[in-house]
Amino acid sequence: MTRLVVIGGASLDLLHFAGRTETSAGGAGLYTALAAHRAGARVTMVGPRPDPVPPELAEPMRRLDWRGPIVPPEELPSFEIEHLSEGATEMLDLHWRAEGDLSVAGLPADLPDGLVYCIALADPARQVEFLEHFKSLGRRIATGTFTNAIEIDRAAVLAAIELTDIFFCNQREAIEIFGSLEAAHTASGRLLFVTRGRLGVRVLQGDHATDLPASAVCELDPTGAGDTFCGTTLAWLERGLHPVLAAERGVAAASDMVTGVGPERLLEAPVPPVRSGTRVRLDAARIADVAAVLATAGEVEPFEFLGGHFPEAGDPAALDLFFASTLQQFGFWIDDGDRYVRPVIARLGGVPLKGSDYLAACYRRWLEQAPEELTPRGQADLTHRRLHRRLADDDGDCPLPDLEQRLALARRYGRDLIALDLAPATLVERANAGARPLEELLRSLDRVGGYQEDPLRKKSALLAIILRQRPEAFLRQAEQDDAPPIVDYHVQRSCLRMGLVRIPDPTLTGRLERRELLTGAEESEIRRACFEAVDALQVASGRSMGAVDWFLFQNRSRCPEMTEPECASCAVDRVCAHAKELFQPVLRTTFY
Repeated sequence: MTRLVVIGGASLDLLHFAGRTETSAGGAGLYTALAAHRAGARVTMVGPRPDPVPPELAEPMRRLDWRGPIVPPEELPSFEIEHLSEGATEMLDLHWRAEGDLSVAGLPADLPDGLVYCIALADPARQVEFLEHFKSLGRRIATGTFTNAIEIDRAAVLAAIELTDIFFCNQREAIEIFGSLEAAHTASGRLLFVTRGRLGVRVLQGDHATDLPASAVCELDPTGAGDTFCGTTLAWLERGLHPVLAAERGVAAASDMVTGVGPERLLEAPVPPVRSGTRVRLDAARIADVAAVLATAGEVEPFEFLGGHFPEAGDPAALDLFFASTLQQFGFWIDDGDRYVRPVIARLGGVPLKGSDYLAACYRRWLEQAPEELTPRGQADLTHRRLHRRLADDDGDCPLPDLEQRLALARRYGRDLIALDLAPATLVERANAGARPLEELLRSLDRVGGYQEDPLRKKSALLAIILRQRPEAFLRQAEQDDAPPIVDYHVQRSCLRMGLVRIPDPTLTGRLERRELLTGAEESEIRRACFEAVDALQVASGRSMGAVDWFLFQNRSRCPEMTEPECASCAVDRVCAHAKELFQPVLRTTFY
């Protein structure tokens, strides 16, 4: 179970909303701690502890490891808050009381390990003191702010941003800090979450931004929505989830919480599910049938990523090559602006090569000609001309689409590693030092351009199994440390044609059959369903994800894009749905 330490406690509040007035437990620390607890974290909350315990705080006291100075209930902070229309809030009265006495010197001596979240304290300078203290101990830290704090001590708020690994604010606060939402940014390797009320949330990973929509709910009491988002998101981040997926769970939890009064939903309701679309569903029976075949099929084995266009075992530049080339594993197809036209096939050394095989051959040639260009510094300094030359075919042309995007990703990858003072060998060494090396590597790659952008981590997971399955065994094996599904378009095509994923919506089915460009929402719904299907397939078959993925990837030859499938050569032919007319989602992305 993950651990989280929250600096900040509970309050007793008077709330005005929807024509009602209610008394309630409250406090940023309490909302954050309870939300993290509901998301599965063990939470230590450091804040004033009332004695005797008011009825409103009895249940939170039982659920949390609550530490801090003992005070009479009347010394707890109290706030009177009125919620107006369109998300506006007016603070009618506030008393910080004993929470204003929290100090670094008064911290319990035996705080558990885990990420530390410091709430936005009344005095921003004191907030910075806490952050500096935990930073000096080598702890990962997160914090947030509030509008008045920016007005009181802007310099301290900026210092807090500079100190933290993860920072939370709302849109109004982001505009106060950065000048505009569009200008909001954070350093390489750090996270910034900007909540936007009914507009959702913006997730910034370094200079990469992802916008997530809000859930439509019948809002009753919005008190603590932002803190609920913080606690839930932090808990899922600590459980190893990608920042965007963690934020999706934060949005779902906050949306659910505002349908009750105060923190009652955090105490009474189960963890809310992340809402998925309705146009796609899994076929559990088909998944079970296919898994049973894969469980005994001799051809379902991991690939060593050796031979052919891959570097020889023991090549000293192999790590640099795999890190630099795997982030380019995307977009090996041509469209006409409306529909899929054909896969990328080009000649290198007189041999026609398709998609990823062509890319691998280019990088093997690159390794032989200029290995120093595959280092982080070499990738950061790439020019358009040099990348074009390294990816050129026998005619001197680059057949791969999106060369500018490829150049941008290569540069971002190199610059992020340089900014973080990391290298491929360092990332592998740090991952192997953890209890679950593969999971550690995935989390590290969430901080690196070229890999961090995809919430489903296709390229990160592919790199992880390459490093684990290579003869050098770069990445150490560990129990309960397998890769997530590696969902590219070949895998999606296999899932649809085998019938692991069904699409009852005839309009969407027709667009897939006609190979038309889809919307982002349509593609995401299909891809996530395929992710769940492959995950279930791996669990039910008992095979490693590397083995399952290699089988599905090899279907690009047995069940190709442009010619009739060779069903007789496929191990799962007898349990396949044979939906040969279906095609993978067509959408231009750098994810796969």
